[in-house]
Amino acid sequence: MGVKIAVCIHFMSVASLVEMLPRYQRVRWEIERYLGGLEIGQKIMTEHEVVAKFNVSRITARRALMFLREEGILESKRGRGTFYVKPIGSDGGRSAQQKIVGILVPSVTYVSIGKIVQGIEAEATRRGYHIILAHDHNESKEQIAHLRKMMGADIAGLLLYPDRSVTERGEFVEVLRQIEEQKLPLVLLDRYLPGFDFPCVMNDNVRGSYMVTEHLIGSGRRRLAYIGNWSKNSASIERRQGFVEALRDHGLAPTPVAEGEVGTVDDIAHEAGYRITSRWIAGNRARDLPFDGIVCEMDEIAFGVYAALEEAGLRVPEDVALCGYDNKDSMQFRGSGLQLTSVQQPLEAIGANAVGLLIDQLENRPRAGGASRIILPPALIIRTSCGTKGASPAKLAEVGG
Repeated sequence: MGVKIAVCIHFMSVASLVEMLPRYQRVRWEIERYLGGLEIGQKIMTEHEVVAKFNVSRITARRALMFLREEGILESKRGRGTFYVKPIGSDGGRSAQQKIVGILVPSVTYVSIGKIVQGIEAEATRRGYHIILAHDHNESKEQIAHLRKMMGADIAGLLLYPDRSVTERGEFVEVLRQIEEQKLPLVLLDRYLPGFDFPCVMNDNVRGSYMVTEHLIGSGRRRLAYIGNWSKNSASIERRQGFVEALRDHGLAPTPVAEGEVGTVDDIAHEAGYRITSRWIAGNRARDLPFDGIVCEMDEIAFGVYAALEEAGLRVPEDVALCGYDNKDSMQFRGSGLQLTSVQQPLEAIGANAVGLLIDQLENRPRAGGASRIILPPALIIRTSCGTKGASPAKLAEVGG
C-alpha cells in the first residue's frame, strides 16, 4: 500500500488542515460534515452523487463510504440505499474535527521511516482518523519549527520521530516542555527521550544487536570490532549494549577489540564506515588484523566497511565476517557482491502500534498494565557475509527470549 503524503506547511485552522489530507480522506471528512445535518435513520446521497458532488473518482468515493460503513456510522441495504444509522462520536469516539493526527519525521524517502508511516496510515485509517505528514529532512531547526506550528494547530495528537541531533538543542527541550504543559498527546517513534515521559513504540534494539553478535560468535568469530552511529541516540546506546551483553554472556571481554563511531550529523554513514575501516587496516594482512569480525550499527555503515575491505584485498567473510542492522538488502549492496547478515525491524508494526497507542489515549482507552513504552521484537536475517551459507532467516525473536 502506498503512503498518502500530505506535507504540513501551515498549521492554522481545521479547514487548512483538511486541504492537506489525501483526497479520499477529504471526501470522508466532508461526508461526516454532511451527516451532521441529517437525522438518524435518514437515507444519504448515493455513491454516484458523492462522485458528482465532490468531483472525485468512483474508487475514491467508494473508499470514503466504506470506512464509514465499517465504523457502523452508515449501513447499506440492498435495493434501498445507504442510511445514517449511528451518530459520529456516539460510542465515545471523536468528532470529525478531532480526528486529525500529525506526524513529524525526517523524510519518508528513508525506507525505514517510509514503512513506519505506512503502518501509521493503515491503522489510522482503520480506526477512522486522518493523518497530516510533515518532513524536516533531518534539520533540527526545521523539526523545532514544525513542532511549534503543531502546538497551535487543530490536531488531536502527534507522532514524532526525533531527528538525530535535535535532542541536544535547548530549544527542542523547551518545546517539548510546552507540549507537556499544553497536554497535546504525543507518542515517540523508534526512540525514547531521556527526561520525558512520553509514550514510545520502538524496536528491541538490545535484542537485535545481541542476536547478530551472538550469531557471529557462534560462527567462530572471537575478535569483534564495532562501529556505531552517534552515541547520544537512544537506539545507538541500546544497540551497543546488546553487542556488549552478547560478548559478556559468551565469556569474551565485554569491549570491542576496535571501535569507531559515525561522528557529526553531516557525516555520511557509508563514508564513515569506509574511513574508519581503512584506518584500522592500514596495510595489514588478514592475519595481522586485531579483529576477525565487524558488527555495524547500521547497514549503510557496513556497506562502507565492505568497500574498504575489498579495496584492501580482504575477503568477506573468509578474512573478516561482517554484520549490519536494518536489513536494507538493496540492489546496491547485492550488486557489489555483499550479502549482508542483518536485523529486520518490525517497521510497519512500530507505526501501527504507535498510532494505536495515541488513539487509545485520545479515546480514553487505557491499555492493560498502563504500559507507556512498547518494545517490539526484531528478526535476525542470515546471509553469507558472516560465513554461514544457505541459512534461512531466523524466526521472529521473542522479546527478552
